[in-house]
Amino acid sequence: MHFKFVHAADLHLDTPFRGIAAHGPLLTRFQESTFRALARIVDLCLRERVTFLLLAGDLFEVKDRSVRARLVLRRELERLHVAGIEAFIVHGNHDPLSGDTGTLGLPSSVKVFGPDWEEAEVRREGRRLCRVQGVSYPDVEVRDDLSSRFRRTGEGFSVGLLHANLGGAEGHANYAPCTPAGLGARGLDYWALGHVHTRGELMLPGGGLAVYPGNPQGRHVLETGERGCVLVEVEDGGTRRRFVPVDTVRWHRVEVPLTGVATLDGLMGALSEAVDAACAQELDGHAVRVVLTGRGPLHRELARPGALSQMEEGLRAKLAAGHPPVLLESLRDSSRPELDWDALTAEGGFARTLLEEARALEEDPGALTRLWEEEALGSLGQKLKRLGVDVLEAPRKEWVSRASLLGVEALHEEDGA
Repeated sequence: MHFKFVHAADLHLDTPFRGIAAHGPLLTRFQESTFRALARIVDLCLRERVTFLLLAGDLFEVKDRSVRARLVLRRELERLHVAGIEAFIVHGNHDPLSGDTGTLGLPSSVKVFGPDWEEAEVRREGRRLCRVQGVSYPDVEVRDDLSSRFRRTGEGFSVGLLHANLGGAEGHANYAPCTPAGLGARGLDYWALGHVHTRGELMLPGGGLAVYPGNPQGRHVLETGERGCVLVEVEDGGTRRRFVPVDTVRWHRVEVPLTGVATLDGLMGALSEAVDAACAQELDGHAVRVVLTGRGPLHRELARPGALSQMEEGLRAKLAAGHPPVLLESLRDSSRPELDWDALTAEGGFARTLLEEARALEEDPGALTRLWEEEALGSLGQKLKRLGVDVLEAPRKEWVSRASLLGVEALHEEDGA
């Protein structure tokens, strides 16, 4: 038995992209990007002549989905319907069933799973190709393990369509929490998951596979790099998967070292070159967070009041005028002052003493432990715990090194003021 399907999730249609520093055509490109990503998913389905499309929750950005988003979804699903391609949908925490007004119908080829577990069969020419099981969120917060409702019902390839947090993935609400062992015990061949926006695959106990395609369109600077869906080819019960990017605007985090850059115009050139290299692919647009790193003579210049924001303003205008246009999310300074460590050591004084004491602590684990156990630090640790702050039980020597460097830098800044 051979067939293909596309697995996508977390469309977040009609994400408003509020708060980004873009105007006019560039802002429009961002606001249209989630819709264009969906259209490219459908284009892929048509081009690859897949049997069906799986959408694993959070199709809409908010529970009260806009009319515009619903009309776009219907239009794209209608394209699949005309081509004889089925679609299977579950709803998640952003678009629970309670937010559906029921005023917009979908094509008959679309199966939307309800709040109770269901199974549907995909058939061609009287033959069953596979089974698709699913369940949707009735409301925003679902804390139960919905995967426990799934089960293998017979022979043949079986898919579980679910919006869930597998293994307690960080950065995402722990909705419909499940475990690899729990999914493996259900006996399904492929778990089409949504909710986690980072692409990933996990082989399950018993031989099944759990897949997160990630979201098809990055929405902020923490969702960098290619975004898309997964094309799955099934043959003789096994699968071959291929990630296909469909995003139309892409987010990046670009680090630019100050080392060796002596002038402001030289820095502007280095910033532009680094952004151009990261955003070379031809898309509708790009968005970047630029972070200054390393040590250099310009650190002091950029630390002056207003200097960094003025540099940011100039870079933003320059990037927005490029092709494709690039949105500068922010310019951030994580650089450090340029210091001559040999000269500081030779000068003696408190800076030298601080560095020598830190080096001694790093080389003597016992001394570091004794420092950690001093009454003042112990008292601070207890206060932090009462405030709900996690406190490590053992010290780390790199902390001592980092603290000593920060101390010397602070002394250096004060002397230069």
